[in-house]
Amino acid sequence: MTAPLSPRRNAWTALMLAACLGACMHPDEDPSIAPQMAIAEAQLPAAALPPAQPPTPPVEPGVRVEPVAEPAPVGDSAADAAQAFYRMHLELKASGLPVGEDLARYRPMLSRRLLALMAPAARERDRMIAQEPGLKPPYIEGDLFTSAFEGASAFKLGKRSVLGPDRESFEIELSYTQAGAGSHWKDRVQMLREDGRWKLDDVEYGGDWDFAAHGRLSDTLKPAQ
Repeated sequence: MTAPLSPRRNAWTALMLAACLGACMHPDEDPSIAPQMAIAEAQLPAAALPPAQPPTPPVEPGVRVEPVAEPAPVGDSAADAAQAFYRMHLELKASGLPVGEDLARYRPMLSRRLLALMAPAARERDRMIAQEPGLKPPYIEGDLFTSAFEGASAFKLGKRSVLGPDRESFEIELSYTQAGAGSHWKDRVQMLREDGRWKLDDVEYGGDWDFAAHGRLSDTLKPAQ
């Protein structure tokens, strides 16, 4: 027969069992241990804690998430500004009066006078779209910055004329090619220096075919009398 354990031996055994159970228990399982762990974490240096992630701002409907590319820098000369304008214009292939993000790219390259003429033309276009949906509104299609309705596919800046300290004009050779056939013509672009920057102020159409635009861009934008 096995001798019964003494009370002192029973107490020692119980103490050892409690210590083993405490070492194996997860802090979350023992309410008395979790607060001690939280205090220890709070006392850690800031570098030891993972950096807090800033909240993601809400995106409004219709707003781009990605940044819009900035326009390419323009040089200091009128020729640089004219070439930058037509590079952008041929890239965008804008038809009619530019709107939205296209207009935002055109605006810094156009003179105040030309922008002032474009504003009422755009209002007239929008009025006809809203009030007379069965009719074709003006300024809705066709290239306004060249003689050709379809626009141009290539350009080359030509002869320069100095009209004053802040005014210059350039002959511009344009071409349009489609399905192996092409046309070539020359327009003239008027440049004006405003606020220390050269801007497009007008276009003189030079196309000589039947359906080419004639006169000046500024005349095209003026309301019909």
